[in-house]
Amino acid sequence: MGPTDAHLDPRHVGRQHEMVGHARLRRVGWWSYPVHELTQNGEPLARLGRGGWFTINFGRGQTIALASGYDWKVTSRSGGGTFYPVIVDSVGRPVTIGGVSNGTYGINGRDYSYVLYPKDKHRVGKADHWVLRHHEQVIAELTRYPASIDAAVPVHLGAVIMAFVLIRHGLPDESMPRIPALRWSQHR
Repeated sequence: MGPTDAHLDPRHVGRQHEMVGHARLRRVGWWSYPVHELTQNGEPLARLGRGGWFTINFGRGQTIALASGYDWKVTSRSGGGTFYPVIVDSVGRPVTIGGVSNGTYGINGRDYSYVLYPKDKHRVGKADHWVLRHHEQVIAELTRYPASIDAAVPVHLGAVIMAFVLIRHGLPDESMPRIPALRWSQHR
């Protein structure tokens, strides 16, 4: 299982949960654990279990085993009439939260906040190239096929994994039709 992070302050373990440079998310199995691995220079950064839109949003979630020995899980939480993906640690504390706004995604953690947006958008389907940004600075570029990331500065692994979850599955609300609210005048 690895060490439990219940007694550690997340601010002190953050540096071992960051990556910089090129990493690739690749399939390593079909039915047995792990199904995917996030690797850098041939070394695994994280191993991911079976995941999918239904498993993450309604099921038990997707397990993540970090190379440092910590265990996370991609699951969902509800709020404001919708649900959104969240990565939690072994005791259920949020590590990273994802959200959507006007065609872009927000990725937020305790010490970071990023925007993920498509670099190129096709008429049908999702974009193949994505950009992860902190304020106005581009910190990483991601590709959908093959799933990879090129980070110019250290990026938290929770944000990297959440970016791949959002690129692959999106959010339930983004495909819903937008119906404007009708505000009838108080005066007749």
